[in-house]
Amino acid sequence: MGQQQLATCRACKHGFQVSTGGGFVAQIVFCADCGRGESILHNQEVLGGGHPEAVVGICPRCSGQLRLNAAPRCPKCRSAELDLGPPDMLWD
Repeated sequence: MGQQQLATCRACKHGFQVSTGGGFVAQIVFCADCGRGESILHNQEVLGGGHPEAVVGICPRCSGQLRLNAAPRCPKCRSAELDLGPPDMLWD
């Protein structure tokens, strides 16, 4: 199940919205470098055979690798140390 929630960066205290998870036809994956989230279709070809470290695309922001196991990052300082609030929107 996908969700949207408020995140606060532990490093710089920046607050922002982050979407995670997925639904019936797509899931959100993150860039291993900048943390940008992108939606990919479940039937999209996954390089690396679907392993958690598999690359699923190239980030349109920084040309880094979109990976299945990459975590969201702060858009201001790129830290992955986030405090996530309760979901304020859910979808399937």
